[in-house]
Parts: sequence; C-alpha cells; structure tokens
Amino acid sequence: MALAAMSATRCAPAPAVVARRVTTPRATRAAAVPPARVRCVRVSAAMSAAKPKGARAKRFRDGRPRPARSSSSETSSSTVAVDDAAAATKPKTAAATHVCEECGYIYALETPFDALGADFECPQCRAPKDRFSEYVPPKPDAAAAAAAAKTNASDGMSAREIGTVTAFVALLGAAVASAGGPAGAAREVARAGELLVANHLPGVGGVVEDSFLGLLAACTVYSLWRSSLIPAPVGNPIARKSRTRASWLHVVSGGGALVTGLYGVALERVYRESPGWTWMWVSSALFLTNALTYSPLMQIFKASKEGKYAMKLGYSFVASFQGVVFIAWSAQPDAPPWMYWSVMPFWYFSIAKLWESTEFVLALTPESASGDSFQDMISAGSKRRLGKMTPDAATLTYVSLNAFAAIFDNCYMALYTALGPEAFWHTSRVFNDSDFHLRLVKGTTGSLTVALLIFISTLGWRKQMSMDLAIWLNVILGSVGPWIVLFWHKLEDPTEDWFPQFVFDPGYDYHPLWQTASAVGDSVSGLIGS
Repeated sequence: MALAAMSATRCAPAPAVVARRVTTPRATRAAAVPPARVRCVRVSAAMSAAKPKGARAKRFRDGRPRPARSSSSETSSSTVAVDDAAAATKPKTAAATHVCEECGYIYALETPFDALGADFECPQCRAPKDRFSEYVPPKPDAAAAAAAAKTNASDGMSAREIGTVTAFVALLGAAVASAGGPAGAAREVARAGELLVANHLPGVGGVVEDSFLGLLAACTVYSLWRSSLIPAPVGNPIARKSRTRASWLHVVSGGGALVTGLYGVALERVYRESPGWTWMWVSSALFLTNALTYSPLMQIFKASKEGKYAMKLGYSFVASFQGVVFIAWSAQPDAPPWMYWSVMPFWYFSIAKLWESTEFVLALTPESASGDSFQDMISAGSKRRLGKMTPDAATLTYVSLNAFAAIFDNCYMALYTALGPEAFWHTSRVFNDSDFHLRLVKGTTGSLTVALLIFISTLGWRKQMSMDLAIWLNVILGSVGPWIVLFWHKLEDPTEDWFPQFVFDPGYDYHPLWQTASAVGDSVSGLIGS
C-alpha cells in the first residue's frame, strides 16, 4: 500500500512514426502507420496530483522520457548560484551622463551621478568627483562617416588613393629627372652616402650626434606616415576628428614643418651646409602657423588636464624657438635691419613657456602637513589646472629640464634685446666657428623636436602607440633634445665655449642697449638745457 501510495504505473502510447502525406486511399494510409507500442512510464504521486505545464506537459502527453541529467548536479547548481550572485553584484548600466576630464572614463551606471557621495572617485584614474563633467555624446554623422569610410576602404582603392599613388610616383620621377635621369640620381645617392660616412664626427660627439639625429629622422618619417597629410595607401593616417579649415591648416602646416625641418637637419648632417633664406622664411611660417592653430583641436583632444597643458607648453616652445631662428638669422651679412625688432613679439611665447613650466613645478609640490601654508596657497591653482600628477622619473625629468630650458631661453632673449645682433654674436663669430655655423639650423631643429613629441604624445593618448614609449620619447625629444641641440657645437668642436653668447670679449666695445639709451638721454637733456 505504501509503495502504491508513493507511485503508480501508467501506460502511455509510444510516439508513433508519422508518415508523409500522399494521395492514396484511406485504407492504404492507415496501413502505412504501424501500430503504437505501449510503454510503461513511472509517475509519482506528486506528478499525478499536480498538472504538468509547458515542455513537461508535452513530454507527459507524448510519453517521452525525461531528458538525462548530468551526474554533477551539485556542480551545476553551485555554478548557477555563483552566476546569480555575480549578476546581482554587477552594476547595472544606464545612459551615459558624465565623463572624467582626466582620463575620459564615461560614467554610465544605474545610480544617478548626483546621488553619489562626495568621496566617489574615477574607477580608472582615481580622479575625484568634481573632475567629472556632463557627457555630450558624439554626433551620429561622425559615426556614419567612419562607417562609410570603412566600407569604402574594404571595396578596394578609391580614386583618392589612386591619385595619391600617382602623385608620389610623379614626385619621385621629377626628383630623378632633376638629378639627370636614373644614372644621375644613382650617383647623387652614392655621393650622399659617402658624405654621410665622411662627415661623421670623431669620438663620442659623433656617436651622440648620429644617435640623436637618427632618432629625430626616424620619428619624423614615422610622424609623416601617420599624419593626415599623406593619405593611404602611401601613408597610414590616423582618423581625423575635426575637418574644419583651422584643423586642415594645422595639419598641412604641421606636415610641411616636419618636412622642412628634416631637410635642414639632413643638409647639415650629410653635406655640412646651411640652408638659405627661402628655407628660413618657409620653415618659420609653417612652424608658427602650426603652433598658432592648435587651439580648436583642444576641444576634441581626449587627454588629461596634465596632457592638455603639456601640449600648450609644447607649442609655446615651438613658437619661441622661432624667435631663436630670427635671432640667428639677424646676424647674417645680408639680413635686413628690421629683423632685430621682429624678434620682440616672441617675448610673449618666451614668458608664456616660463610661466607654464613653473605651473608644472608648482603642481608637483607636495602638500604641507597643515595644508594651509604659503606653499599650499601658491600651488593650489596649478594643482587645480593640471590635476593630479605622479612624480615618477619621467615626469620629474620632463618638468625639471623644461623649467631650466625656459629660464635659459628668457636670459637668451634678454641678452639679445640688450646687445643687438652684432654684439650678441661677436664671440661666436670670432672664437666659436662651429656655433656660428650651426646657429642657422639650431632653432628650427629645436622646433622640430618639440613638434614631434607633441604628435607622438597625441598618438599615445589616442592609443595608436604604447603610452610608455610615447612618454620616454617625450622625455628624450622634448626635454633632453633641445639641450643636445643647444650644445651641438660642442659635439663638433669640444674646445668651444658652452655658452658663447654669455662670454664677453674684453677687447670689444659692446655698446649695450642701456648705454645707448643713456647716451640718447644725455643728448636730449643737453638739447633741453641749451
């Protein structure tokens, strides 16, 4: 009885084999279906009491057996429990509302951003809550344009790509033709290779010069290859986020500045010759245009506050180095007299980079124990503008060398302003031949190094290059590089002065600016008195 109460036996027909429908008499169709076999299925009392539903009811009606269960039922149940717990603890997503200004992290969780506590930090860079701003989603037109560009790229070479290849082939053909044909071009290439080896500096100076200029040339070629100035398939340009006239002007001037800067470096290293006035005016115009048209791009540059301020500092260096170019060329025998006064507007960039370098130093200043000292008061604004900075080796090297360079450049500008071109370059002209020769390419090479580090940093922020590699190239090119350029003459001739412009010749009458002003003042006083 107990066994009968717990379970019962029910006989259900086994599933019949369904025949295809054919146009035959009913008797024939009935004979085609085999008789149903009887299968005994054990049904518990609980199953009999409760009416099954869903797939279980379908199996019950058809008389099919229950699906086989895994022998590791405990493991399956525990796995389901773990998955349920993970799903319960996983934050639910919602529409994006805020974005971190430091690293670009987008907050898109279910909890409203305003409901978060004041101690909330960015999960990615640990920035405080006040470093978040309202998130503005990108326009759908940009996404559609990117998708269309990918579609066109997958369809094969476009008309623009064919035109690019044709233009570069034509440019190469023109270069070969200007050299006197293939034979003349081959002779010129062989001559350049021979001069490259013959003009190698002896000793450590040659190793340092070739290492730095080789890295500079490699980074320049790579940057041109990745810039938007050279389209695919010759180049590998990064996707542009702005197509305004200002951005196009910035791209074209930047690419042209890299080309002209590399030309000056190659002419000096291979042939030991200086370029002419045309190169000077064209390269200066390109570098200045590139440095003055970056502001609109800062609106879409996804970097931390430190990264954006570093870009601002970099372009201040690029522009101020063009003032060094004007200082150098003002001492040429055929230089116009007004070139002295054309240097004066560059004081703005010289003072700007001094202040911006000081901001980095103040941002790295540690807080005092009390938190309200004079040091904290003067550094609070810099820390707010630059955000949280990590005082690692690369950052300390970058900040310290930039600060010293800004101080030196302002002293350089001040001495030139006081002495004028002839007196300022007297020591170099008479006692330091290498420095007087290299002065014509030093300023442009300095602008080239800083312009490269800015573009490479952009590649790092856009995840087109390893950020660690970009940081160390930043240090080598942007911080160490200008000092190598400054002491380039010491690599050629170690006997020359370190700072020839600050070494005065006792036998030369300098007539500094303040003496001239005093003489003018005495003359005016004499005229008034008479």
